[in-house]
Amino acid sequence: MKHDIIALIGLSGSGKSTVGPLLAERLGWHFVDLDQAIAQRVGSDLATFFASAGEEAFRAEEAAALADALRRPAVVIATGGGIVERADNRERLAAQAWTVWLHAPLTTLLERLAEADDRPLLRDAPAERLAAMLARRAPLYSALADWIVTTTAHTPAEIAEQIARAHHRLAASPSADALRVSTPGGNYAIHAGAGLLERLPAHLAELGLRGRVWLVSDTVVLPLHGARVLDGLRQAGLEAAAYAIPAGEQHKTLATVQQVYDWLLGSGVERGDLLLALGGGVVGDLAGFVAATVLRGIALVHLPTTVLAMVDSAIGGKTGVDHAAGKNLIGAFHQPRLVLADTTTLTTLPPAERAAGWAEAIKHGVIGDAGLFEALRCQAAAALALREPETGWLIARAAAYKARVVSDDEREQGQRITLNYGHTLGHAIEAESGYRLRHGEAVAMGMMAAGTIAARLGLWSAEELEQQRQTLLAFGLPVHIPAVFDPERLLARAASDKKMRARRLRWVLPTRIGATTVRDDVPPELVLEVVRALQHDADVT
Repeated sequence: MKHDIIALIGLSGSGKSTVGPLLAERLGWHFVDLDQAIAQRVGSDLATFFASAGEEAFRAEEAAALADALRRPAVVIATGGGIVERADNRERLAAQAWTVWLHAPLTTLLERLAEADDRPLLRDAPAERLAAMLARRAPLYSALADWIVTTTAHTPAEIAEQIARAHHRLAASPSADALRVSTPGGNYAIHAGAGLLERLPAHLAELGLRGRVWLVSDTVVLPLHGARVLDGLRQAGLEAAAYAIPAGEQHKTLATVQQVYDWLLGSGVERGDLLLALGGGVVGDLAGFVAATVLRGIALVHLPTTVLAMVDSAIGGKTGVDHAAGKNLIGAFHQPRLVLADTTTLTTLPPAERAAGWAEAIKHGVIGDAGLFEALRCQAAAALALREPETGWLIARAAAYKARVVSDDEREQGQRITLNYGHTLGHAIEAESGYRLRHGEAVAMGMMAAGTIAARLGLWSAEELEQQRQTLLAFGLPVHIPAVFDPERLLARAASDKKMRARRLRWVLPTRIGATTVRDDVPPELVLEVVRALQHDADVT
């Protein structure tokens, strides 16, 4: 069973053989050091065997030793750094083990390995070899990991304790699935990580997208990242042009859509062309709506540059613009051909903007992925500082949850409605603020309102409501509603939202971390009571 086996992965020197025995002792489990198991199998030390038999033979013995170790229940396995390079090893680990990536910076690894004489792959030019290994293996570690720990920040005993606590809560939680959306409206990959914009031309070639490229961004993002995208496209022989819409939610209107239509049609856009949406949620929503409707639909690729867009709005095919009556009331479903989330673009965001984006990731954890929620609780500081590999891993896991939901329910007929957790009141707060509040800030307030309603109805525990509150605070997000907002106006705003059915407002309410229910019988009086309590910093439970 997956929850009976913990596998430690990571480069040589990351601490697997040191942390593994401590973790096994803490859990009362067996410990297997895969290098020692291989040495026993071949009857010699690894360096001697590697030198005489070669790497291919070593990898075959390593795979066999892993298969043997995975047959034992209640075991902690310290794997070799290259275990992930064979697809069959990755498949076994994904299916049978709860996998933890122990990560350390290259400088730390080199210091730890300086005196080692049992690493045959690192004997010549160790710095260059180790850097190449990290570049090759890091994406594989990230995709496989159920948990990640940067080992330089803690002692081995502290790391073992953190892993044990996380495993106790999360072993049965779903891992981040492959980042792919599969719906009747489109089948596409999501890529998340650092430095991905440079790979855009190669991805377009793989998809067979060879028409002209029309880049839509805004007046803030285009000067920051536009040249990087356009230069890469043109160097690859693609014809590309760019248009910047005014930045800000107040410009997500049909009037702005008309401006983009005029640019595209006036420049000779054709059905075989491609529209790139480079920016945050406003750009993605509006450019997606343009792609869905111009010439009855052209190909779309999202290049999200905010946390919010990377984990939520760029995934799922929802496009649209705002109306005076409410947000996103005019739109269409139009699935992209690709989502490419380059985390290096996040460095240009103000810290408050980055923090606001994490609200959607926290939401994903509360409604359906307890593992993601626990990771965000533990790694808030790393995420806010954009420390890698934690940031890319957290974004990939949050995006994977959205991908799973969208694949099962493209048009919000079932499970996808749970993604509206925190939005029922959050959209109303955002609109009442004249969109001066960031979307994530309003959603955080809405999550606290919905979570408090759930607690008042006896659906959710006060303890888990407090965990949500503390996690939002750790990301610098608001947990109270400003007193300037009139509670009755907020409720009236919410009643005009898309979430109405048969004239009854539907609320997504948590029942535990990782599970929700949808209710349309929440008394308006209770909503008003909760809003007032959150406005006055009262004991809301």
